[in-house]
Amino acid sequence: MKNVFYILTTVIVLAACVSRTELAALQQEYADIKSSNKQIKLETRLYQDSQKKWNDTLNQLRAFYSKMGENQKWAAKQKMMVKLNDSLRIESCLFATREEKNAYHYLNYARTKPREFCERFIVPNWDKTNSYQNSLVKTMRTMAPVHPIFPEFKLFQSALCHARTSGKSGYVGHDRQKDPKTGSKCNSFYTGECCSYGHEDGLGVIIQLLIDDGVPSLGHRILCLTHGFNMVGISIQPHQKYGFNCVLDFM
Repeated sequence: MKNVFYILTTVIVLAACVSRTELAALQQEYADIKSSNKQIKLETRLYQDSQKKWNDTLNQLRAFYSKMGENQKWAAKQKMMVKLNDSLRIESCLFATREEKNAYHYLNYARTKPREFCERFIVPNWDKTNSYQNSLVKTMRTMAPVHPIFPEFKLFQSALCHARTSGKSGYVGHDRQKDPKTGSKCNSFYTGECCSYGHEDGLGVIIQLLIDDGVPSLGHRILCLTHGFNMVGISIQPHQKYGFNCVLDFM
């Protein structure tokens, strides 16, 4: 561009087509154009730099969210594995019957997902004239989840003996009874106990204990939903008066 200018200038001078004043004006115009071109190049470079920074930031955000997605997937997988392991611990329990295993599952469902359990099993049959059901719905909708608890053989033996002896005599309560055949009482091995009557299915047992109708202290509900226990033994046995009774011994 510079060479062209000098050639043009030489041609103009030689041809004597313009005056020195006009030539100076042309030179100034060229200088202005050159300065403008530098500014455009500078602005272009600044724009390119800003675009590069924007692209780098965008790529970093994409990588961050992509990694976050992987972490969330990993966390979900770990949560699923924990849940699966919890279920396997119950299903692998050799001393529990099918309905006793169901009782373990439903008990942990109520503990670990109280609101979901309530909406699924309590609300559909909710008698709003019953104060015990009303208080249960309120409690389970607002309480924090509680850790699951699992079968323990000594606790099961304690629950089994009491459920059997109570069932044979038609007894209702927590005092250990004598076995009609052996004449000996069951050993008690627990720090908290629930007794349910009239249900042979695990879900029915747990719902009855959670509602705790007619028990002002709500002792059964509190035991089922408290943080204080890690193990439980559950036994469902025939009952002379109510058809079936279930004993849950906690520790």
